[in-house]
Amino acid sequence: MKLMRAATSIVTSIAIEVLLAFAQVSCSQGGWGLPRVIEAQALRVILPVAPASWASLPGLRMSLAWRDPEGGLRSSDAEPGSSLRIEVERGFPQALVARPSSSGMLLLPAGALYPEALAAQGSGGGADELRLDWRGGYAASIASELEGGGIDPSGFDLYSLVDEAIVRAEDPWLVPPLETARLLAEGDFRIDHYKRPKRFKFSLPGPEPWAPESPFASAPEGSASTVFVPEGLWRFVGRGKELFVSVDEKGRTTFAGR
Repeated sequence: MKLMRAATSIVTSIAIEVLLAFAQVSCSQGGWGLPRVIEAQALRVILPVAPASWASLPGLRMSLAWRDPEGGLRSSDAEPGSSLRIEVERGFPQALVARPSSSGMLLLPAGALYPEALAAQGSGGGADELRLDWRGGYAASIASELEGGGIDPSGFDLYSLVDEAIVRAEDPWLVPPLETARLLAEGDFRIDHYKRPKRFKFSLPGPEPWAPESPFASAPEGSASTVFVPEGLWRFVGRGKELFVSVDEKGRTTFAGR
């Protein structure tokens, strides 16, 4: 009888150890050792209309990039202001980026953070509607840089950051997303990193009509193509051409085109 009790005790102990080990493996895989159940969500993604500053650019298209429910990278092209139907993994965070182009010349993107933007906008119609916008393009670009550095972007309120950047600097792209992501990752970010810069007035070379790379920037004014640009290196896009303008701290300019 004692021998049977000992054997039973040993078997019970082994069974408990096996169950504990199985539970530990299961937790690491997300559910008792079974594959994670992936639920697809259909989205109607609405692209923003092109800003007025891009009116001179012919054949504007937007290329939307996203991850499907299996995690594969997908892309599709459409016109600004139109919509696309896509599928994503329901509730799994990702940055959607829509990159505009004209005659092969890329411009700065629109975008959205899913599911954060969807929750803020609500849903309508049959499929859930997700509206991309230009502020979301900057937020999504920061999120992508953070992810590339192995940091979860959901720990940061990126939409609030962008809104504050627009108030302070008018154009958030004055600070590259990579720089903002680096400061966030290092814990050195301060919102006053965005500030309204001193701008210099000058004219772009003609006769090409130029459009600013950023959707937040103003179009060149008048027949002289007058612009007001801060110190730094800036890019303008024409009909199949691009122009780089370097502005120093005294407002002296250097042009280079291709």
